[in-house]
Amino acid sequence: MKNSKKSLYGRSILALFLCLVLLAPLTVYAQEEIKMPVVYSTVQPLTGSAIPTDYLPSSLVESLNTYLVNSFTVGLIDINQYNEILYGGMVSENAFFANSVFVGDSLTVGFGDYCNSHSDSIKTDTTYFLARVSCSAKAAVSSSALTKHAGIMPIYNGRVRYIEDSIAQMTDVNKVFICFGMNDLVGSSPESFVSDMQTLILRILEKRPDLHIYVISIPCVVSGVSTGGLNNKTIQTANQLLQNTCQTTGWGFINLSEYLMNKNMALRSDFSSDGYVHENSRAYAVWNKVLRNYAFMEIINS
Repeated sequence: MKNSKKSLYGRSILALFLCLVLLAPLTVYAQEEIKMPVVYSTVQPLTGSAIPTDYLPSSLVESLNTYLVNSFTVGLIDINQYNEILYGGMVSENAFFANSVFVGDSLTVGFGDYCNSHSDSIKTDTTYFLARVSCSAKAAVSSSALTKHAGIMPIYNGRVRYIEDSIAQMTDVNKVFICFGMNDLVGSSPESFVSDMQTLILRILEKRPDLHIYVISIPCVVSGVSTGGLNNKTIQTANQLLQNTCQTTGWGFINLSEYLMNKNMALRSDFSSDGYVHENSRAYAVWNKVLRNYAFMEIINS
């Protein structure tokens, strides 16, 4: 019964995703020079409520093998599609995250620390973390990024650089996972933040147009917390705008936040490390599962 509920949930999410892709309006923040890609990356829909972590599969390999067998048996995929996934090198817990870089602020720093200390994480030898405490999309695109904001900009090969310049030097990287927002929303509106995110991503793509971009939703904060413009209401607004932008541009959107929240759409207390915005290893274990679940959706939809 539990597996059937998971299957039903998975089909519902996929159907909702398809509807959102077909019906979503263009975001007012999309820049006209962005060309619509032929193939979209998976945009996970926001449900507007907390999603139980029980829905997350424990193994990407098991999920892919089950999908392949069931889909081939009922004729949803043919032998060529079956072999493409089976022998494409992606039937692995971590292969999807090889040759990738995670960009962000202190939350991404924390996830990097988690990955480096847990052998069962998504990290491979070619999974990199380009993140720094207090960093923001706004600082990253600022003309004073390397002067006034040098103390919060990520360091690559011993030097503070523009994020796009660092990534341009990572010649083995083909995927960028990016998660900003916590520091942006303290002093900016959701609209300004999303505009800065678009600018940053377009600057990355200008240097490396071959990259696949995946935007991770902003995790919620503890209930009642509000610093400047940072609170759960503005986070939800920003995440919706990010999702709309990803639908327009073809970038992937990973719905992390709703797996970390309680029924009040706030960060679960057992996932908080400071009673504020930062997260503990239990939360990062959820990050790990959410990312693998996203990898499953991206692989089967590719």
